[in-house]
Amino acid sequence: MHISIGLISAGIISSVIWLIHRANSISNHRIRQNREDFLEAEARANATRRADISGLPYLQIEEALLSLPLDKAEAAGAAREVRLLRELPGRRILNLSMYTNTELKSMYGPANLEELSAADDRFTELIRYLNSIGKKLAEAGDTASAVAVLEYAVSIGSDISETFTMLGEMYASASDTDALDRLLSKAEGISSISKDVTLTKLNSIKSTLS
Repeated sequence: MHISIGLISAGIISSVIWLIHRANSISNHRIRQNREDFLEAEARANATRRADISGLPYLQIEEALLSLPLDKAEAAGAAREVRLLRELPGRRILNLSMYTNTELKSMYGPANLEELSAADDRFTELIRYLNSIGKKLAEAGDTASAVAVLEYAVSIGSDISETFTMLGEMYASASDTDALDRLLSKAEGISSISKDVTLTKLNSIKSTLS
């Protein structure tokens, strides 16, 4: 039986077009559903009554600033970061990177969103200052001071990949595999998109010790 190549090609093209149309229909349906779910969640969140946020676990950094080698950091060229860091105590600082604005409004009410966002912004500023200070101390050759600053950043929940990488490289240079393993465990707890990149870099550093 002779079958035209043209008919076969036309059939294949028709099937491909149908599959594309089907995929687009499914995708569009999911987009519409996601949008509807989002709008519904937003409506519920916006109706949430204002909660008391005074008892949230705000970060207290006063004691840490007294113990960190900030004088050495200033000498290493981080005077600006140290000055800005010293302006943070007494202000509310809270890591909320694991929550969306909708979730925050749902938990604490939309009336608290601005204040909570400001507290989260201060946390972001804090870990950025610590990262920069640690980097400048390392570049100045003061490894011990750099480790102290970066370890503090990790202990309070920093998710900056460079902080973990610098610290990992210092541990590797000292052949401190136990510290490197603890750092890897900390990186496993990162909730932001930097987690995979950070873990990849740390595992690469660890492989150099094998």
